[in-house]
Amino acid sequence: MKLRHRALLLFAIFVVCRAQSDFHGDPNDEHGGVPMGIPKTICDDGKVNINIDWDPNSSEEYTCTEPRKNPPTLGLHFYQDEEKAQKPMHICLPEKINYQEDLPTSGAHRPLWAQFGEYVYLPRQRWLHNLEHGAVVFLYHPCADPDQILIFKTLARNCLWKHIITPSKLLPPDMNFALLTWTHKLLLSDPDYSRMISFIKTYALKAPEGMMFEDGQYKVGLLHPASIVSDAKDSVICPTNILMGDTAEDIKKQSEERLRKNEISRNQLTRIIQSLMNSP
Repeated sequence: MKLRHRALLLFAIFVVCRAQSDFHGDPNDEHGGVPMGIPKTICDDGKVNINIDWDPNSSEEYTCTEPRKNPPTLGLHFYQDEEKAQKPMHICLPEKINYQEDLPTSGAHRPLWAQFGEYVYLPRQRWLHNLEHGAVVFLYHPCADPDQILIFKTLARNCLWKHIITPSKLLPPDMNFALLTWTHKLLLSDPDYSRMISFIKTYALKAPEGMMFEDGQYKVGLLHPASIVSDAKDSVICPTNILMGDTAEDIKKQSEERLRKNEISRNQLTRIIQSLMNSP
């Protein structure tokens, strides 16, 4: 009986090792031999061990716990990281992925990329894979002005299908918003539509796998799936019909009401209106 149990144990170990070997494929490719988009419990199925990157039961990552001071002046920073682009390695769970910077624009990520759209929170290990597929990731600090966040999200939803919207506390103290593409990022104190649209039109879809238009499989925390804007291949980026229209007027009225209630300062109202004036 003992020999039989030992034989069964050895056979089980063989099967698991064989499955892992088959799954990892060619170890010499740029993704480390781990294929993408294939849900596997032994690696990444979008469910098991996902708390390694973010615990879905935690609200700390997307809750404003310590309000930030409004940046004293309007500001923006542009970064281009093409020369130091990191390999797009696919790392299986439960192995941790560490990054050298808070807002990476290239590097290792999980094999399953996220479904495009807006999230209550999406960790870096997921949206980095979306960057590799040519998406634009829109980050905002949860303590940023809610009206400016709405302005920011409106552009994201209406510029292209391949987008991710998520809060992030990893933004620098003087920057409440960021747009990321593969090896490029634009940091903003306030939404600036003209600069945002220019950045998106220049860098969206320009990634190692930018011409892949399959949606992702990971959708933990997904609030609103992305809608098609121009077509399924985002042939027209930021089309001219993304005018804020009634949304802009609603935001202005809402902000003026917040001023009357002393919820915001006159300076904050001015900056919100400036953001609206810069919109299409």
